[in-house]
Amino acid sequence: NMLWGGRAHYASDVLPRSRTFQQYGDQIEQCLQACKKHGLEVHVWKVNWNLSGAPADFVRKVHAEHRNQVSVDGQAHDWLCPSNPDNQRLELASMLEVAQNYDVDGLHFDYIRYPDRTKCYCDGCRQRCEPHRGSEVKDWPQTCYSGELQAEYTQWRCDQITQLVKAVHEQAKRRRPSIQISAAVF
Repeated sequence: NMLWGGRAHYASDVLPRSRTFQQYGDQIEQCLQACKKHGLEVHVWKVNWNLSGAPADFVRKVHAEHRNQVSVDGQAHDWLCPSNPDNQRLELASMLEVAQNYDVDGLHFDYIRYPDRTKCYCDGCRQRCEPHRGSEVKDWPQTCYSGELQAEYTQWRCDQITQLVKAVHEQAKRRRPSIQISAAVF
């Protein structure tokens, strides 16, 4: 577990470097040295979207830029919104940074989903979903949460996740053809 939505335990140029990195050094490099010595593969695990443990200034910036998830009842949450293009780029860049800079055998997605069905209904999701469907969503967000557009919105949300996984897979394989891609799902 080397990176989250807002922190990295290695020398990242993409994500804020964690206290663990500051105190103990590059955790991926140390892991690689230990594992390769014993013939073990290294699959770097990323907790996607989740901002737990991220520096407070990074979380404040995400909220100020309206890149965080919002629940159906309008409450802000410390998770990156998967439909936000800046967040998609951040997740992609952080995972590709690992594939590019370290001799890892795999990249592992965790939390490659929304935290639950009640999130994300931010204004950005509405602004991105409406052009996709070709018409305005009336009675936002209830129509998408429990109304006639629930199935359509659920699929649109799934498509946001698939888009990131596909991009990481394709681009990581171009950089390192032997790299394995895996995910924790339920």
